[in-house]
Amino acid sequence: MTRPLYNAAVHDPSRRPPGGHAGLWFDKFCDRWRVEGAAWTMKSRPGDDGSSPKLDWIDTLTSGTVGAPQQIRETGLRLARLVERRGGRWEVFTTESRFVTGLGNSHPVENGFAWHPTLGTPYLPGSSLKGLVRAWAELDAVPQPAGRDVERRLGDAGRAGGLCFMDAVPIAPVRLEADVMTPHYAGWSPDEPPGDWRSPTPIPFLVTAAGTAFLFGVVPRCRTFVDDDLNAVMDWLRSALSWAGGGAKTAVGYGRFGKDAGKTDELKQRLRDRDRAREKRVRARQEARDREARRALMSPVERQIEDLLDVRSDRNMPEVTAVMQAVEKGRWAGPEKIEAARWLKTRMERENLWKEASFAKNPTKDRTYQRTLRVKIWLGGE
Repeated sequence: MTRPLYNAAVHDPSRRPPGGHAGLWFDKFCDRWRVEGAAWTMKSRPGDDGSSPKLDWIDTLTSGTVGAPQQIRETGLRLARLVERRGGRWEVFTTESRFVTGLGNSHPVENGFAWHPTLGTPYLPGSSLKGLVRAWAELDAVPQPAGRDVERRLGDAGRAGGLCFMDAVPIAPVRLEADVMTPHYAGWSPDEPPGDWRSPTPIPFLVTAAGTAFLFGVVPRCRTFVDDDLNAVMDWLRSALSWAGGGAKTAVGYGRFGKDAGKTDELKQRLRDRDRAREKRVRARQEARDREARRALMSPVERQIEDLLDVRSDRNMPEVTAVMQAVEKGRWAGPEKIEAARWLKTRMERENLWKEASFAKNPTKDRTYQRTLRVKIWLGGE
């Protein structure tokens, strides 16, 4: 049967590929259509077993999670670091009820969904958050702020405010669920008023499950905004998310968020771990450059000695011992052996291991003295 899909997708699998963009799948590849006369429709037919084509399509996204874990983690870390670099504030909030946004978007199941364009997850646009916080500050904040403070921080008609809201994004793959609304009096008119004789019309829609953590950030547009401004706006944000809610259907309890101190601390720890790892990499690269610069000034024998010490199997073996064993095994000969002996003498003097004379009763058992004698012999060309 002909379906309203891209040609390349008509014969593809009927479920989203692992790691595929959930938003593209949900919005573009719906295949639960059928033809009635000359029109495409997704309405349930009389006599069906109670299944709903719209709910069937929504259920293609509810069996697991959406979003690539590594991409989501990386986005959260980068966003938090960006906010910090700009002198802003960020916190993690977790949904205490189901959350939905983008219901007004056009979609075959009648209710759309707002998808992050790159992550393929639900999100809250920064513009929506700014409107939510402004409404809270003007109507419900306690104590009520002065109008000039609201305008200075959040702007007014024709003038941008001093603070910007980042898009709120999840910090882990998201679990989605199917929900349903059942309007009992849909499609009425003055000539056909609502009444109990009308049949309810269940309409399924996609929601974000409760317990989903999102990262929220606020940054100043310029450095003139002080901590008091940021702290005040963050207080408004916490209260607005907790009491008013974000997204759609907040009047019936959707979209309530609570500050998640545990996940906030966890993300801060991941940032510290990343900083330490980055510092370690930078230090290792600098050490490698310093080593190469130092080796460029070395003689061939000195480089061979350094390589020998780097690959010795017993890292606890003293360097002098390792080089002496190499000389005794014939690693160098002629002038190179003499140069190795000079290296040994210099190192032994530095470590107080060079002993010109022995006062032991049996000098043959004085290990340090005997080593010095051997090096002297090598220095003489033997």
